[in-house]
Amino acid sequence: MTKASELLARLLKSLASYSTFPLVRGSSSMLAQYLPIVIHAVVAFLFAAAMLAFASAVGPSARSRQKFEPYECGLEQLDSPHKPVAIKFYTFALLFILFDIETIFLLPWAFGFKALIGTGALLPVLFFLVLLGLGLFYVVRTGALEWD
Repeated sequence: MTKASELLARLLKSLASYSTFPLVRGSSSMLAQYLPIVIHAVVAFLFAAAMLAFASAVGPSARSRQKFEPYECGLEQLDSPHKPVAIKFYTFALLFILFDIETIFLLPWAFGFKALIGTGALLPVLFFLVLLGLGLFYVVRTGALEWD
C-alpha cells in the first residue's frame, strides 16, 4: 500500500468510529445532533458564494447590446417575444392533460380485470367511462378542439 492509501484508510477508520460529529459526541441534546447538517449547509453556502464571487471577478465583463438580445438560432430576431399566445393552445394542453390522466386511472383496473370479475368493480368503471365520454362530447360540442 502506498502512504496515501494508508492515510486514507486510517482516516476512514477514525471517522467510522464516531457515532456522531466529534464536537457533539456524548451530547444527548436532539438539536446538537443536527450540528453536522448545519455545518454542512453553511460550508455549501460559502462554497457557492465563493464560486460566484470568483466567476464574477475573473470572468469577462464586456457588455454589449448584442449580448442582451434573445438567442434566435444565430438569426436576427424577427418579432417581439412578448406577443400574447392564443388561449386555444392552453385549452388544448389542459384538455390533453385531463384526458391523459383519466386514461391513466383506467390502467390499474385494466391490468387487474381478471381478478375483479364478479366483485362489482365493473359498474363504477362504466360510470367513470360514461362521465369521460360525456366530457369528451361536451368538449367537441363547444368547439374547444377547433383551430380556427
